[in-house]
Amino acid sequence: MIDYSPYYLTFEDNFDGDELDLSKWERCPEWKRQDLNNYWDNDMSYLDGEGNLIIEMSYDSETDRFNSGGVRSRGIFEQKYGYFEIRCTLNNSPGWWTAFWLMGDSVNSEKNGGRDGTEIDIYESPYFTEKKIQHTLNWDGYSSQHKSEGKIVDADVYDGEYHTFSLLWTEDEYIYYIDGEESWRTDAKKAKGTCEVPLYLKVTAETGSWSGLPDMDMLPDSIKVDYVRVYSADCSE
Repeated sequence: MIDYSPYYLTFEDNFDGDELDLSKWERCPEWKRQDLNNYWDNDMSYLDGEGNLIIEMSYDSETDRFNSGGVRSRGIFEQKYGYFEIRCTLNNSPGWWTAFWLMGDSVNSEKNGGRDGTEIDIYESPYFTEKKIQHTLNWDGYSSQHKSEGKIVDADVYDGEYHTFSLLWTEDEYIYYIDGEESWRTDAKKAKGTCEVPLYLKVTAETGSWSGLPDMDMLPDSIKVDYVRVYSADCSE
């Protein structure tokens, strides 16, 4: 279990109210994602008025297009090191996934391993049928130099209930947690060490052929996000 006592709260959204707080988030640009006809769509991320952020996945038969939601804190909130946590439900059907991840523009750098930029996937949920969760690190861009490291873990979390997915990021290691229990720990030596630059938050949904095609009869589907919280050991944050 994580000991919160050395940490200070630096970011919190409990998703109260009826509108996304644009002082904390922006909706992800409506870009095409992965190798299927999937696009982030602004209408697919919204508050339900009951204390939840909804991230939805749908299919439009007229355009043969998957539409999914995503929000990010790019240009609004970024942090280096600390404790990052989301409490949410997961997808109720296979073939698509959601993720809570950290990202920065410097991830495309290919000079210093992951130290000058790492995509940190705190959780990804493409393994609905297998009941597994994926933790991943990506660095050195997304072209020929791209490298990654990760772990797929058994997790009984596709039950419609809320669960927490967390990361403790320090100068020396990344420690991942599911419902407060450690699920993976790495010193990121393969990436020449942990990331040394601030990253922003992302909560997204998408689909791709590597996760299998979504079951059209089970769409639309969505997750509920109860909160996102970030802590720092540096009280100046």
